[in-house]
Amino acid sequence: MIETLHIKNYALIDNLTVEFKPGLNIFTGSTGAGKTIIIGALSLALGERASEDSIRTGTEQTLIEADVKPQNGSALGSTEFENEDSLLIRREIKRSGRSKVSINDRHVTLTTLKDIGLRLADISGQHRQRGLTDQSSHLEIIDNYAGLRDDLETLAEFYRDYENRKSELSRLQNERDKVISEKELLEFQIKEIDDAGLEAGEDTALETEKTQLAHAETVKATCTSVCRILFDDEGASLERLQTAIKEFGRIVKYSDKAEAITRKLEELSIHLDETGNSIRELEQGFEFDPGRQDIVEDRLVLIKKLKRKYGGSIEEILRYSQQAQTRISQYHDLDSKIETLTGDLIESRKKLSQMAISISQKRRKVAGKLEKDIERHLAELAMKEAKFKVGFTARESDDGPFQVNQHNLQGDETGFDIVEFLICPNPGEELKPLASTASGGELSRILLAIISSIAEAFPRDTLVFDEVDTGISGEVASQVGKKLQKLAQSRQVICITHLQQIASRGEVHFKVYKGKSKGRTITKIKLLDGDDRVEEIARLLAGEKISDVAKDGAARLLEEGRS
Repeated sequence: MIETLHIKNYALIDNLTVEFKPGLNIFTGSTGAGKTIIIGALSLALGERASEDSIRTGTEQTLIEADVKPQNGSALGSTEFENEDSLLIRREIKRSGRSKVSINDRHVTLTTLKDIGLRLADISGQHRQRGLTDQSSHLEIIDNYAGLRDDLETLAEFYRDYENRKSELSRLQNERDKVISEKELLEFQIKEIDDAGLEAGEDTALETEKTQLAHAETVKATCTSVCRILFDDEGASLERLQTAIKEFGRIVKYSDKAEAITRKLEELSIHLDETGNSIRELEQGFEFDPGRQDIVEDRLVLIKKLKRKYGGSIEEILRYSQQAQTRISQYHDLDSKIETLTGDLIESRKKLSQMAISISQKRRKVAGKLEKDIERHLAELAMKEAKFKVGFTARESDDGPFQVNQHNLQGDETGFDIVEFLICPNPGEELKPLASTASGGELSRILLAIISSIAEAFPRDTLVFDEVDTGISGEVASQVGKKLQKLAQSRQVICITHLQQIASRGEVHFKVYKGKSKGRTITKIKLLDGDDRVEEIARLLAGEKISDVAKDGAARLLEEGRS
Protein backbone atom coordinates (compact mmCIF):
# COMPACT_ATOMS: atom_id res chain seq x y z
CA MET A 1 0.00 0.00 0.00
CA ILE A 2 1.19 3.49 -0.88
CA GLU A 3 1.17 5.57 2.31
CA THR A 4 2.65 8.87 1.20
CA LEU A 5 3.74 10.48 -2.04
CA HIS A 6 5.98 13.53 -1.90
CA ILE A 7 6.31 15.56 -5.10
CA LYS A 8 8.68 18.47 -5.65
CA ASN A 9 9.13 20.58 -8.79
CA TYR A 10 7.00 18.38 -11.04
CA ALA A 11 4.86 20.09 -13.71
CA LEU A 12 2.54 22.50 -11.81
CA ILE A 13 3.51 21.10 -8.42
CA ASP A 14 6.16 22.92 -6.43
CA ASN A 15 6.06 20.99 -3.15
CA LEU A 16 3.22 18.64 -2.34
CA THR A 17 2.69 15.62 -0.09
CA VAL A 18 -0.26 13.25 -0.48
CA GLU A 19 -1.09 10.93 2.40
CA PHE A 20 -3.05 8.02 0.92
CA LYS A 21 -5.31 5.82 3.00
CA PRO A 22 -6.41 2.19 2.83
CA GLY A 23 -9.56 1.52 0.83
CA LEU A 24 -10.95 3.78 -1.90
CA ASN A 25 -9.08 7.07 -2.33
CA ILE A 26 -11.05 9.53 -4.49
CA PHE A 27 -9.55 12.53 -6.31
CA THR A 28 -11.79 15.20 -7.80
CA GLY A 29 -11.25 18.69 -9.07
CA SER A 30 -11.82 20.96 -12.02
CA THR A 31 -10.40 20.08 -15.41
CA GLY A 32 -6.75 21.12 -15.58
CA ALA A 33 -6.34 21.37 -11.83
CA GLY A 34 -3.63 18.71 -11.87
CA LYS A 35 -5.30 15.44 -10.89
CA THR A 36 -3.57 13.47 -13.61
CA ILE A 37 -0.28 15.14 -12.70
CA ILE A 38 -0.45 13.41 -9.33
CA ILE A 39 -0.99 10.04 -11.02
CA GLY A 40 1.90 10.86 -13.33
CA ALA A 41 4.16 11.47 -10.34
CA LEU A 42 3.01 8.20 -8.81
CA SER A 43 3.85 6.43 -12.07
CA LEU A 44 7.36 7.87 -11.94
CA ALA A 45 7.74 6.55 -8.39
CA LEU A 46 6.79 3.11 -9.68
CA GLY A 47 9.30 3.07 -12.53
CA GLU A 48 7.76 4.81 -15.52
CA ARG A 49 10.22 6.59 -17.80
CA ALA A 50 10.52 10.33 -17.30
CA SER A 51 10.99 13.31 -19.55
CA GLU A 52 12.80 16.50 -18.64
CA ASP A 53 9.69 18.33 -19.86
CA SER A 54 8.02 17.24 -16.62
CA ILE A 55 10.52 19.23 -14.54
CA ARG A 56 8.93 22.39 -13.23
CA THR A 57 9.96 25.47 -15.18
CA GLY A 58 12.79 27.34 -13.51
CA THR A 59 14.09 24.34 -11.55
CA GLU A 60 16.86 21.88 -12.32
CA GLN A 61 15.36 18.69 -11.03
CA THR A 62 12.19 16.89 -9.97
CA LEU A 63 12.08 14.85 -6.77
CA ILE A 64 9.52 12.09 -6.23
CA GLU A 65 9.40 10.08 -3.00
CA ALA A 66 6.95 7.32 -2.12
CA ASP A 67 6.63 5.49 1.18
CA VAL A 68 5.19 2.05 0.48
CA LYS A 69 4.16 -0.74 2.84
CA PRO A 70 3.85 -4.01 0.88
CA GLN A 71 0.75 -5.91 2.01
CA ASN A 72 1.04 -8.95 -0.21
CA GLY A 73 3.82 -11.09 1.24
CA SER A 74 4.79 -12.70 -2.05
CA ALA A 75 4.84 -9.50 -4.09
CA LEU A 76 8.55 -8.87 -3.59
CA GLY A 77 9.53 -12.53 -3.11
CA SER A 78 11.96 -12.64 -6.03
CA THR A 79 13.66 -9.29 -5.46
CA GLU A 80 16.40 -8.12 -3.13
CA PHE A 81 13.77 -6.34 -1.02
CA GLU A 82 11.70 -9.45 -0.24
CA ASN A 83 12.28 -9.14 3.51
CA GLU A 84 11.64 -5.39 3.73
CA ASP A 85 8.57 -4.30 5.70
CA SER A 86 8.52 -0.93 3.99
CA LEU A 87 10.03 0.70 0.94
CA LEU A 88 11.14 4.30 0.67
CA ILE A 89 11.36 4.95 -3.05
CA ARG A 90 13.27 8.08 -4.06
CA ARG A 91 13.65 9.29 -7.61
CA GLU A 92 15.50 12.37 -8.82
CA ILE A 93 15.05 13.50 -12.43
CA LYS A 94 17.53 16.13 -13.61
CA ARG A 95 17.59 18.33 -16.67
CA SER A 96 21.15 17.22 -17.28
CA GLY A 97 19.79 13.72 -17.89
CA ARG A 98 21.62 12.22 -14.93
CA SER A 99 18.92 10.84 -12.71
CA LYS A 100 19.02 8.76 -9.54
CA VAL A 101 16.80 5.95 -8.27
CA SER A 102 17.04 4.47 -4.79
CA ILE A 103 15.00 2.19 -2.57
CA ASN A 104 15.66 2.32 1.17
CA ASP A 105 18.77 4.39 0.42
CA ARG A 106 20.17 1.67 -1.87
CA HIS A 107 20.85 2.62 -5.47
CA VAL A 108 18.84 0.57 -7.98
CA THR A 109 18.33 0.67 -11.72
CA LEU A 110 15.17 2.00 -13.30
CA THR A 111 14.49 -1.51 -14.58
CA THR A 112 14.54 -2.84 -11.01
CA LEU A 113 12.22 -0.08 -9.85
CA LYS A 114 9.80 -0.80 -12.70
CA ASP A 115 9.79 -4.51 -11.87
CA ILE A 116 9.00 -3.79 -8.23
CA GLY A 117 6.46 -1.12 -9.17
CA LEU A 118 4.57 -3.58 -11.36
CA ARG A 119 4.35 -5.94 -8.40
CA LEU A 120 2.98 -3.25 -6.11
CA ALA A 121 0.46 -1.36 -8.23
CA ASP A 122 -1.54 -1.43 -11.43
CA ILE A 123 -2.28 1.88 -13.14
CA SER A 124 -4.80 2.38 -15.92
CA GLY A 125 -5.98 5.57 -17.46
CA GLN A 126 -6.12 7.90 -20.40
CA HIS A 127 -2.38 8.34 -20.82
CA ARG A 128 -0.79 5.31 -19.18
CA GLN A 129 -1.44 1.65 -18.67
CA ARG A 130 0.58 -0.78 -16.61
CA GLY A 131 0.24 -4.30 -15.37
CA LEU A 132 -2.91 -5.74 -16.84
CA THR A 133 -2.18 -4.51 -20.34
CA ASP A 134 1.22 -6.20 -20.16
CA GLN A 135 0.79 -9.62 -21.71
CA SER A 136 3.48 -11.09 -19.46
CA SER A 137 1.08 -10.83 -16.50
CA HIS A 138 -1.82 -12.67 -18.15
CA LEU A 139 -0.53 -16.20 -17.64
CA GLU A 140 0.10 -15.52 -13.96
CA ILE A 141 -3.43 -14.17 -13.59
CA ILE A 142 -4.99 -17.25 -15.20
CA ASP A 143 -2.88 -19.55 -13.03
CA ASN A 144 -3.84 -17.69 -9.86
CA TYR A 145 -7.48 -17.66 -10.93
CA ALA A 146 -7.39 -21.42 -11.55
CA GLY A 147 -5.57 -22.15 -8.27
CA LEU A 148 -2.69 -23.95 -10.00
CA ARG A 149 0.02 -23.16 -7.48
CA ASP A 150 0.67 -26.77 -6.44
CA ASP A 151 0.51 -28.00 -10.05
CA LEU A 152 2.97 -25.31 -11.12
CA GLU A 153 5.40 -26.22 -8.35
CA THR A 154 5.32 -29.82 -9.56
CA LEU A 155 5.77 -28.66 -13.17
CA ALA A 156 8.71 -26.47 -12.17
CA GLU A 157 10.30 -29.45 -10.43
CA PHE A 158 9.82 -31.61 -13.54
CA TYR A 159 11.18 -28.80 -15.72
CA ARG A 160 14.32 -28.40 -13.61
CA ASP A 161 14.85 -32.16 -13.66
CA TYR A 162 14.47 -32.20 -17.45
CA GLU A 163 16.82 -29.24 -17.95
CA ASN A 164 19.43 -30.75 -15.62
CA ARG A 165 19.33 -34.08 -17.47
CA LYS A 166 19.42 -32.32 -20.82
CA SER A 167 22.39 -30.23 -19.72
CA GLU A 168 24.24 -33.29 -18.45
CA LEU A 169 23.49 -35.21 -21.65
CA SER A 170 24.77 -32.31 -23.72
CA ARG A 171 27.93 -32.21 -21.62
CA LEU A 172 28.53 -35.93 -22.06
CA GLN A 173 27.87 -35.75 -25.80
CA ASN A 174 30.32 -32.88 -26.14
CA GLU A 175 32.82 -34.87 -24.11
CA ARG A 176 32.31 -37.90 -26.32
CA ASP A 177 32.65 -35.82 -29.47
CA LYS A 178 35.88 -34.46 -28.12
CA VAL A 179 37.15 -37.98 -27.38
CA ILE A 180 36.06 -39.17 -30.82
CA SER A 181 37.96 -36.35 -32.46
CA GLU A 182 41.00 -37.36 -30.40
CA LYS A 183 40.52 -41.10 -30.77
CA GLU A 184 42.27 -41.57 -34.10
CA LEU A 185 45.23 -39.48 -33.00
CA LEU A 186 45.43 -41.27 -29.64
CA GLU A 187 45.35 -44.69 -31.32
CA PHE A 188 48.15 -43.64 -33.69
CA GLN A 189 50.22 -42.37 -30.76
CA ILE A 190 49.67 -45.54 -28.75
CA LYS A 191 50.70 -47.69 -31.75
CA GLU A 192 53.75 -45.54 -32.35
CA ILE A 193 54.86 -46.00 -28.74
CA ASP A 194 53.98 -49.72 -28.66
CA ASP A 195 55.82 -50.38 -31.94
CA ALA A 196 58.91 -48.79 -30.43
CA GLY A 197 58.99 -51.49 -27.74
CA LEU A 198 60.63 -49.20 -25.22
CA GLU A 199 62.10 -50.46 -21.95
CA ALA A 200 62.89 -48.41 -18.90
CA GLY A 201 66.58 -47.37 -18.84
CA GLU A 202 67.08 -48.43 -22.44
CA ASP A 203 68.23 -45.01 -23.55
CA THR A 204 71.00 -44.94 -20.94
CA ALA A 205 72.23 -48.39 -22.00
CA LEU A 206 72.18 -47.40 -25.65
CA GLU A 207 74.16 -44.25 -25.00
CA THR A 208 76.79 -46.37 -23.24
CA GLU A 209 76.86 -48.86 -26.12
CA LYS A 210 77.10 -46.03 -28.61
CA THR A 211 80.17 -44.71 -26.83
CA GLN A 212 81.73 -48.17 -26.77
CA LEU A 213 81.10 -48.76 -30.46
CA ALA A 214 82.52 -45.39 -31.35
CA HIS A 215 85.85 -46.16 -29.55
CA ALA A 216 86.07 -49.92 -30.02
CA GLU A 217 89.25 -49.84 -32.18
CA THR A 218 91.07 -47.59 -29.76
CA VAL A 219 90.12 -49.79 -26.80
CA LYS A 220 91.20 -53.02 -28.60
CA ALA A 221 94.50 -51.51 -29.72
CA THR A 222 95.24 -50.32 -26.20
CA CYS A 223 94.37 -53.68 -24.70
CA THR A 224 96.66 -55.50 -27.24
CA SER A 225 99.51 -53.14 -26.52
CA VAL A 226 99.18 -53.45 -22.77
CA CYS A 227 99.01 -57.26 -22.98
CA ARG A 228 102.22 -57.34 -25.01
CA ILE A 229 103.94 -55.13 -22.47
CA LEU A 230 102.73 -57.16 -19.53
CA PHE A 231 102.69 -60.69 -20.89
CA ASP A 232 103.70 -61.32 -24.49
CA ASP A 233 106.86 -59.45 -25.42
CA GLU A 234 110.35 -60.67 -24.45
CA GLY A 235 111.13 -59.23 -21.06
CA ALA A 236 107.40 -58.57 -20.34
CA SER A 237 106.40 -57.51 -16.88
CA LEU A 238 105.04 -60.93 -15.89
CA GLU A 239 108.21 -62.70 -17.06
CA ARG A 240 110.41 -60.32 -15.08
CA LEU A 241 108.19 -60.64 -12.03
CA GLN A 242 108.49 -64.42 -12.14
CA THR A 243 112.29 -64.11 -12.47
CA ALA A 244 112.30 -61.84 -9.40
CA ILE A 245 110.31 -64.43 -7.47
CA LYS A 246 112.88 -67.14 -8.33
CA GLU A 247 115.73 -64.91 -7.25
CA PHE A 248 114.16 -64.15 -3.87
CA GLY A 249 113.36 -67.81 -3.54
CA ARG A 250 117.05 -68.56 -3.11
CA ILE A 251 117.40 -66.25 -0.11
CA VAL A 252 114.20 -66.88 1.81
CA LYS A 253 115.97 -69.42 3.99
CA TYR A 254 118.33 -66.73 5.14
CA SER A 255 115.76 -64.00 5.94
CA ASP A 256 112.19 -63.90 7.14
CA LYS A 257 111.83 -60.55 5.47
CA ALA A 258 112.90 -62.00 2.14
CA GLU A 259 110.26 -64.68 2.59
CA ALA A 260 107.59 -61.98 3.14
CA ILE A 261 108.74 -60.10 0.06
CA THR A 262 108.56 -63.31 -1.96
CA ARG A 263 104.96 -63.87 -0.88
CA LYS A 264 104.06 -60.34 -1.91
CA LEU A 265 105.72 -60.84 -5.28
CA GLU A 266 103.75 -64.07 -5.73
CA GLU A 267 100.48 -62.23 -4.86
CA LEU A 268 101.44 -59.49 -7.30
CA SER A 269 101.95 -62.13 -9.97
CA ILE A 270 98.52 -63.56 -9.33
CA HIS A 271 96.89 -60.06 -9.51
CA LEU A 272 98.77 -59.30 -12.68
CA ASP A 273 97.55 -62.52 -14.23
CA GLU A 274 93.95 -61.67 -13.24
CA THR A 275 94.39 -58.21 -14.63
CA GLY A 276 95.51 -59.75 -17.87
CA ASN A 277 92.31 -61.78 -18.04
CA SER A 278 90.27 -58.59 -17.45
CA ILE A 279 92.16 -56.81 -20.22
CA ARG A 280 91.51 -59.67 -22.63
CA GLU A 281 87.78 -59.68 -21.67
CA LEU A 282 87.69 -55.92 -22.25
CA GLU A 283 89.34 -56.40 -25.61
CA GLN A 284 86.90 -59.14 -26.61
CA GLY A 285 83.90 -56.98 -25.54
CA PHE A 286 84.86 -54.16 -27.85
CA GLU A 287 84.19 -55.60 -31.25
CA PHE A 288 83.86 -52.89 -33.91
CA ASP A 289 80.48 -53.53 -35.66
CA PRO A 290 79.38 -50.76 -38.11
CA GLY A 291 75.98 -52.45 -38.55
CA ARG A 292 75.32 -52.48 -34.80
CA GLN A 293 76.50 -48.91 -34.55
CA ASP A 294 73.87 -47.85 -37.13
CA ILE A 295 71.20 -49.77 -35.24
CA VAL A 296 72.08 -48.05 -31.96
CA GLU A 297 72.19 -44.64 -33.62
CA ASP A 298 68.77 -45.18 -35.25
CA ARG A 299 67.32 -46.45 -31.97
CA LEU A 300 68.52 -43.39 -30.08
CA VAL A 301 67.13 -41.09 -32.80
CA LEU A 302 63.72 -42.81 -32.43
CA ILE A 303 63.79 -42.47 -28.65
CA LYS A 304 64.69 -38.78 -28.87
CA LYS A 305 61.84 -38.24 -31.32
CA LEU A 306 59.36 -39.92 -28.94
CA LYS A 307 60.71 -37.87 -26.03
CA ARG A 308 60.06 -34.65 -27.93
CA LYS A 309 56.47 -35.74 -28.59
CA TYR A 310 55.45 -37.48 -25.38
CA GLY A 311 57.82 -36.73 -22.51
CA GLY A 312 61.39 -36.16 -21.40
CA SER A 313 62.07 -39.79 -20.46
CA ILE A 314 61.09 -43.30 -21.46
CA GLU A 315 59.06 -43.54 -18.26
CA GLU A 316 57.07 -40.43 -19.25
CA ILE A 317 56.52 -41.79 -22.77
CA LEU A 318 55.14 -45.05 -21.39
CA ARG A 319 52.98 -43.10 -18.91
CA TYR A 320 51.58 -41.01 -21.78
CA SER A 321 50.65 -44.18 -23.63
CA GLN A 322 48.82 -45.49 -20.57
CA GLN A 323 46.92 -42.22 -20.17
CA ALA A 324 45.94 -42.29 -23.84
CA GLN A 325 44.60 -45.83 -23.42
CA THR A 326 42.58 -44.66 -20.40
CA ARG A 327 41.22 -41.76 -22.41
CA ILE A 328 40.06 -44.08 -25.18
CA SER A 329 38.42 -46.39 -22.65
CA GLN A 330 36.35 -43.42 -21.48
CA TYR A 331 34.72 -43.33 -24.89
CA HIS A 332 33.11 -46.67 -24.20
CA ASP A 333 32.05 -45.53 -20.69
CA LEU A 334 30.55 -42.34 -22.14
CA ASP A 335 28.55 -44.33 -24.67
CA SER A 336 27.01 -46.34 -21.87
CA LYS A 337 26.26 -43.24 -19.78
CA ILE A 338 24.80 -41.40 -22.77
CA GLU A 339 22.55 -44.33 -23.61
CA THR A 340 21.26 -44.47 -20.02
CA LEU A 341 20.81 -40.71 -19.73
CA THR A 342 19.05 -40.51 -23.10
CA GLY A 343 16.46 -42.97 -21.83
CA ASP A 344 16.09 -41.02 -18.58
CA LEU A 345 15.67 -37.79 -20.53
CA ILE A 346 12.90 -39.30 -22.66
CA GLU A 347 11.04 -40.33 -19.52
CA SER A 348 11.65 -36.95 -17.88
CA ARG A 349 10.32 -35.15 -20.96
CA LYS A 350 7.27 -37.41 -21.01
CA LYS A 351 6.44 -36.57 -17.39
CA LEU A 352 7.06 -32.88 -18.03
CA SER A 353 4.86 -32.81 -21.13
CA GLN A 354 2.02 -34.71 -19.48
CA MET A 355 2.02 -32.30 -16.53
CA ALA A 356 2.14 -29.27 -18.84
CA ILE A 357 -0.75 -30.64 -20.91
CA SER A 358 -2.81 -31.20 -17.75
CA ILE A 359 -2.14 -27.63 -16.60
CA SER A 360 -2.98 -26.27 -20.06
CA GLN A 361 -6.30 -28.10 -20.01
CA LYS A 362 -7.13 -26.65 -16.59
CA ARG A 363 -6.21 -23.18 -17.82
CA ARG A 364 -8.45 -23.47 -20.85
CA LYS A 365 -11.31 -24.77 -18.76
CA VAL A 366 -11.11 -21.92 -16.26
CA ALA A 367 -10.56 -19.40 -19.08
CA GLY A 368 -14.09 -20.05 -20.37
CA LYS A 369 -15.53 -19.27 -16.94
CA LEU A 370 -13.42 -16.12 -16.67
CA GLU A 371 -14.52 -14.92 -20.11
CA LYS A 372 -18.20 -15.14 -19.13
CA ASP A 373 -17.60 -13.46 -15.78
CA ILE A 374 -15.71 -10.55 -17.35
CA GLU A 375 -18.36 -10.08 -20.05
CA ARG A 376 -20.97 -9.91 -17.28
CA HIS A 377 -19.03 -7.14 -15.58
CA LEU A 378 -18.57 -5.36 -18.90
CA ALA A 379 -22.33 -5.46 -19.47
CA GLU A 380 -22.88 -3.84 -16.07
CA LEU A 381 -20.45 -1.11 -17.16
CA ALA A 382 -22.45 -0.22 -20.30
CA MET A 383 -20.41 -2.46 -22.57
CA LYS A 384 -23.04 -5.15 -23.25
CA GLU A 385 -21.74 -5.92 -26.74
CA ALA A 386 -18.13 -6.26 -25.69
CA LYS A 387 -16.48 -9.64 -26.12
CA PHE A 388 -13.59 -10.87 -24.02
CA LYS A 389 -11.38 -13.81 -24.88
CA VAL A 390 -8.42 -15.52 -23.26
CA GLY A 391 -6.17 -16.36 -26.19
CA PHE A 392 -3.93 -19.42 -26.08
CA THR A 393 -1.02 -19.98 -28.43
CA ALA A 394 2.26 -21.91 -28.40
CA ARG A 395 5.50 -21.74 -30.35
CA GLU A 396 7.05 -24.74 -32.03
CA SER A 397 10.76 -25.38 -31.77
CA ASP A 398 12.89 -28.33 -32.83
CA ASP A 399 14.51 -28.48 -29.40
CA GLY A 400 11.45 -27.45 -27.39
CA PRO A 401 11.13 -29.26 -24.04
CA PHE A 402 7.45 -30.10 -24.47
CA GLN A 403 6.08 -32.72 -26.86
CA VAL A 404 2.37 -32.28 -27.57
CA ASN A 405 0.58 -34.18 -30.33
CA GLN A 406 3.88 -34.93 -32.10
CA HIS A 407 4.87 -31.25 -31.97
CA ASN A 408 7.87 -29.88 -30.07
CA LEU A 409 6.91 -26.72 -28.21
CA GLN A 410 8.93 -23.98 -26.58
CA GLY A 411 8.30 -23.12 -22.95
CA ASP A 412 9.69 -22.88 -19.46
CA GLU A 413 8.80 -23.94 -15.94
CA THR A 414 5.31 -22.44 -16.39
CA GLY A 415 4.55 -24.68 -19.37
CA PHE A 416 4.11 -24.06 -23.07
CA ASP A 417 1.02 -21.84 -23.06
CA ILE A 418 1.29 -18.24 -24.28
CA VAL A 419 -1.71 -16.45 -22.82
CA GLU A 420 -3.03 -13.07 -23.91
CA PHE A 421 -6.22 -11.24 -22.99
CA LEU A 422 -8.17 -10.14 -26.07
CA ILE A 423 -11.06 -7.69 -26.22
CA CYS A 424 -13.60 -6.53 -28.76
CA PRO A 425 -15.29 -3.47 -27.22
CA ASN A 426 -17.78 -2.92 -30.04
CA PRO A 427 -19.75 -5.18 -32.38
CA GLY A 428 -18.23 -5.77 -35.79
CA GLU A 429 -14.64 -5.32 -34.64
CA GLU A 430 -12.11 -8.09 -34.27
CA LEU A 431 -10.62 -9.25 -31.02
CA LYS A 432 -7.45 -7.33 -30.20
CA PRO A 433 -4.89 -7.42 -27.40
CA LEU A 434 -5.64 -5.21 -24.41
CA ALA A 435 -2.49 -3.22 -25.08
CA SER A 436 -3.82 -2.09 -28.47
CA THR A 437 -7.29 -1.18 -27.19
CA ALA A 438 -8.32 2.46 -27.35
CA SER A 439 -7.14 4.32 -24.27
CA GLY A 440 -9.15 6.44 -21.91
CA GLY A 441 -12.30 5.65 -19.98
CA GLU A 442 -13.27 2.71 -22.15
CA LEU A 443 -10.02 0.91 -21.38
CA SER A 444 -10.31 1.81 -17.71
CA ARG A 445 -13.75 0.23 -17.56
CA ILE A 446 -12.48 -2.87 -19.36
CA LEU A 447 -9.67 -3.19 -16.84
CA LEU A 448 -12.12 -2.57 -14.00
CA ALA A 449 -14.28 -5.40 -15.30
CA ILE A 450 -11.29 -7.71 -15.54
CA ILE A 451 -9.99 -6.83 -12.09
CA SER A 452 -13.48 -7.26 -10.62
CA SER A 453 -13.46 -10.82 -11.94
CA ILE A 454 -9.91 -11.73 -10.96
CA ALA A 455 -9.61 -9.71 -7.76
CA GLU A 456 -8.18 -12.58 -5.73
CA ALA A 457 -5.95 -13.71 -8.59
CA PHE A 458 -4.36 -10.30 -9.10
CA PRO A 459 -2.06 -9.70 -6.11
CA ARG A 460 -1.50 -5.95 -6.38
CA ASP A 461 -1.68 -3.83 -3.25
CA THR A 462 -2.79 -0.73 -5.11
CA LEU A 463 -5.06 -0.20 -8.12
CA VAL A 464 -5.15 3.20 -9.82
CA PHE A 465 -7.95 4.30 -12.18
CA ASP A 466 -7.66 7.58 -14.07
CA GLU A 467 -10.66 8.78 -16.13
CA VAL A 468 -12.59 5.57 -15.40
CA ASP A 469 -15.85 7.50 -15.79
CA THR A 470 -15.32 8.84 -19.31
CA GLY A 471 -18.50 8.50 -21.37
CA ILE A 472 -20.74 7.11 -18.63
CA SER A 473 -23.34 8.47 -16.22
CA GLY A 474 -26.38 7.44 -14.20
CA GLU A 475 -26.74 3.80 -13.28
CA VAL A 476 -23.53 2.78 -15.04
CA ALA A 477 -21.60 5.30 -12.96
CA SER A 478 -23.20 3.81 -9.85
CA GLN A 479 -22.07 0.34 -10.96
CA VAL A 480 -18.53 1.63 -11.46
CA GLY A 481 -18.59 3.15 -7.98
CA LYS A 482 -19.84 -0.07 -6.43
CA LYS A 483 -17.20 -2.16 -8.17
CA LEU A 484 -14.45 0.19 -7.08
CA GLN A 485 -15.80 0.16 -3.54
CA LYS A 486 -15.85 -3.64 -3.51
CA LEU A 487 -12.31 -3.87 -4.81
CA ALA A 488 -11.24 -1.43 -2.09
CA GLN A 489 -12.39 -3.84 0.61
CA SER A 490 -9.26 -5.96 0.08
CA ARG A 491 -6.75 -3.43 -1.27
CA GLN A 492 -6.00 0.20 -1.82
CA VAL A 493 -7.78 1.82 -4.76
CA ILE A 494 -6.97 5.30 -6.09
CA CYS A 495 -9.46 6.82 -8.49
CA ILE A 496 -9.75 10.13 -10.35
CA THR A 497 -13.34 10.91 -11.23
CA HIS A 498 -15.75 13.65 -12.31
CA LEU A 499 -18.86 11.77 -11.27
CA GLN A 500 -20.63 12.11 -7.96
CA GLN A 501 -21.82 8.49 -8.04
CA ILE A 502 -18.22 7.33 -7.91
CA ALA A 503 -16.82 10.07 -5.67
CA SER A 504 -19.43 9.39 -2.99
CA ARG A 505 -18.16 5.83 -2.59
CA GLY A 506 -14.70 6.85 -1.44
CA GLU A 507 -13.46 6.26 2.08
CA VAL A 508 -11.23 9.32 1.69
CA HIS A 509 -11.72 12.19 -0.72
CA PHE A 510 -9.05 14.60 -1.99
CA LYS A 511 -9.79 17.76 -3.92
CA VAL A 512 -7.16 18.93 -6.39
CA TYR A 513 -7.20 22.62 -7.25
CA LYS A 514 -5.01 25.41 -8.56
CA GLY A 515 -3.52 28.08 -6.36
CA LYS A 516 -0.90 30.81 -6.49
CA SER A 517 2.59 30.95 -4.99
CA LYS A 518 5.08 33.72 -5.71
CA GLY A 519 3.04 34.80 -8.66
CA ARG A 520 2.95 31.34 -10.26
CA THR A 521 0.17 28.81 -10.67
CA ILE A 522 0.61 25.67 -8.61
CA THR A 523 -1.38 22.52 -7.97
CA LYS A 524 -2.66 22.02 -4.45
CA ILE A 525 -4.55 19.27 -2.69
CA LYS A 526 -6.97 19.18 0.19
CA LEU A 527 -8.36 16.27 2.18
CA LEU A 528 -12.13 16.79 2.33
CA ASP A 529 -14.37 15.95 5.24
CA GLY A 530 -17.78 16.93 6.56
CA ASP A 531 -19.34 19.95 4.85
CA ASP A 532 -16.35 20.35 2.52
CA ARG A 533 -16.96 16.94 1.08
CA VAL A 534 -20.70 17.50 0.77
CA GLU A 535 -20.01 20.71 -1.10
CA GLU A 536 -17.56 19.02 -3.49
CA ILE A 537 -20.08 16.25 -4.27
CA ALA A 538 -22.70 18.92 -4.81
CA ARG A 539 -20.37 20.67 -7.24
CA LEU A 540 -20.06 17.47 -9.19
CA LEU A 541 -23.88 17.27 -9.24
CA ALA A 542 -24.76 20.82 -10.13
CA GLY A 543 -21.62 22.61 -11.31
CA GLU A 544 -20.17 25.75 -9.79
CA LYS A 545 -23.58 27.13 -8.67
CA ILE A 546 -24.33 24.91 -5.69
CA SER A 547 -27.90 24.92 -4.37
CA ASP A 548 -29.33 23.48 -1.19
CA VAL A 549 -31.02 20.83 -3.33
CA ALA A 550 -27.62 19.84 -4.70
CA LYS A 551 -26.21 19.67 -1.18
CA ASP A 552 -29.12 17.48 -0.06
CA GLY A 553 -28.51 15.20 -3.03
CA ALA A 554 -24.80 15.09 -2.20
CA ALA A 555 -25.55 14.17 1.41
CA ARG A 556 -27.82 11.30 0.27
CA LEU A 557 -25.17 10.02 -2.11
CA LEU A 558 -22.60 10.03 0.65
CA GLU A 559 -25.00 8.19 2.92
CA GLU A 560 -25.61 5.58 0.21
CA GLY A 561 -21.89 5.29 -0.36
CA ARG A 562 -21.34 4.36 3.28
CA SER A 563 -24.07 1.70 3.25
